[in-house]
Amino acid sequence: MNIGVCGAGTIASWISDILEQLNDEKIVKYGVASAFPEQCPPFAEKYGWKKVYQTYEEMMSDEAIDVIYIAVPNHLHMEVCMQALEHGKNVVVEKPFAVNYTQAKAMIDKAKEKNLFISEALWPSFLPSRKIIDQAIADGKIGDVTGARIISKGNVMFLERVKKLETGGGSLLDMGPYVLGRMTNHFGTDYEKVEGTFEMLDTGVDAKDFYTITYPDGKKIECVSTINTPDDEREEYCEILGTKGCIFMNVVSNPDVIEIRDNAGNVVEKPEMPKLIQNSEIPFVKGYEHEWIAFEKAIREGKKQTDEAPWEQTLTISKIMTELRAQAGIVFPFE
Repeated sequence: MNIGVCGAGTIASWISDILEQLNDEKIVKYGVASAFPEQCPPFAEKYGWKKVYQTYEEMMSDEAIDVIYIAVPNHLHMEVCMQALEHGKNVVVEKPFAVNYTQAKAMIDKAKEKNLFISEALWPSFLPSRKIIDQAIADGKIGDVTGARIISKGNVMFLERVKKLETGGGSLLDMGPYVLGRMTNHFGTDYEKVEGTFEMLDTGVDAKDFYTITYPDGKKIECVSTINTPDDEREEYCEILGTKGCIFMNVVSNPDVIEIRDNAGNVVEKPEMPKLIQNSEIPFVKGYEHEWIAFEKAIREGKKQTDEAPWEQTLTISKIMTELRAQAGIVFPFE
C-alpha cells in the first residue's frame, strides 16, 4: 500500500517516524505534498518518503498512490478529502475527521458514491489496550457497567491553530475525538442526549469543556477536556464505573497503566500492557502502527471502512461535537 501524505507538519512527522520503525513492506511511505512545498524535501529525507510533489493535485494524480493520508489543519480536511476522493483515492483523515457533522456525512457519502475506503485516524480505537478493557468488561470484572468519567485536562496553547476560529480551533475539536472516541469504543454510539458548559478564549473558541452524555439505559458519561490548564493542574484519566468496582486508565487516548479496582479502590488486577513503537523524539507518542496495519488490511481486503473505527463512530463523534458547539455558541467563519 503506497501512502501519499498531504501535510508535512507535526502529526505527519509523528506517524512517519513510527512507520519508519515499523518497517513493514506492505505499508510504503511513498510521497509527500504540502501547501508549503519547501517543507517537503527535508521532511521526505528525514522520514524516508520516496517522492516529493509540488501540489496535492500532482500527488493525487499519481496512479502509484493507493491511499491519501490527510494531515492538514482542521478547516481544510473536507476540501482536501473531497479532492482525493474525486481522484479515486482511498482516504485516511486525521482527527477530527471534519469540523461538523454535515461535513463528515458529506465526506463519507462521497466515499460511498466512489466505492472507496475512508477512515478517521482515531488512533486509540486501534490500540491493543482497547481489547483489554473490552474483555474485562465482558468478563464482568467490574459487574454491571453504570457509567464513566473521562478527564483530559491538558495544555496545547503552543499550537496556534487551536486558538483560532478560522482554523477550526478549540478544545472540542482538539481533545474531543479522544474523549468521545474512548466513550464510543466502550459504550457504543446510541446516546440519548448531551449537555455541556464551556469556558471560552477571547478569540471565540472553547478552552474548557464540561459535558455529560446520557445513554438510553441511564448510563452517564461525565467528560472534561481542556487546552489551557496550567501545568500544575493538569490531569488525565478514565474510569469506567461498575457495580463491583471500576477500570482505571491513566491516559485517555493511550493508557500504559490499566487497573481493575474494587469498590474500596483496591487494585485487584493490573493487566500487562503490550509493547508499542515509540516516537524517536517524543516517547509518549506511541502505537500509531496499529491503525496503519488495520488500514492496510482493510484496503487489501476490499473493505470500505475498518471494524475498529467504523463510519458510525466517526459520525456520532462529529454529531456530538457539533451539538456541543451549538450549545456553546461557537460558529466557525467558513461554516
